[in-house]
Amino acid sequence: MATETNTKLASARQIHAAMNLHAAGEQECAITLAAAAEGMLVEPDEPAFRQKVKDFAATLPEAEGSQKPNDFINWLKHGTYNGKKCDTATIDDIEAPVAIWRAITKFYAVYKAVTPDMEKWQQTMKQKLSAEKAAQANVINSADKAPAAKP
Repeated sequence: MATETNTKLASARQIHAAMNLHAAGEQECAITLAAAAEGMLVEPDEPAFRQKVKDFAATLPEAEGSQKPNDFINWLKHGTYNGKKCDTATIDDIEAPVAIWRAITKFYAVYKAVTPDMEKWQQTMKQKLSAEKAAQANVINSADKAPAAKP
């Protein structure tokens, strides 16, 4: 039995699987599948989120460790970092959502639509990030309002 498919269907399935794997805590697989989906799509006429990530990364000061947008993707595919074999990595919690977001925004740029599951995932991530941002602001505001220590 053979499976007939196309770029739109295959990339959508990869993105859906990446979203599910991210939810299950399997970040390596989520990143790899999201990157595969993004990579198989044609380059859109207008820049997608990936370009914004690359532009942002270019503004960062030099530091030790991963800073380039594809460092983890390349390590997961090839086991290398900066062209050298590397056996271990520490993947920040944001890496999988960024890879998935990149794939979804490129999918949208190419097809001018996303699936309901992609839209739901994006809304959930926006709400989660907004809640985290508000919680951080509350912590900062609470620290600013704390009474000064008396000698």
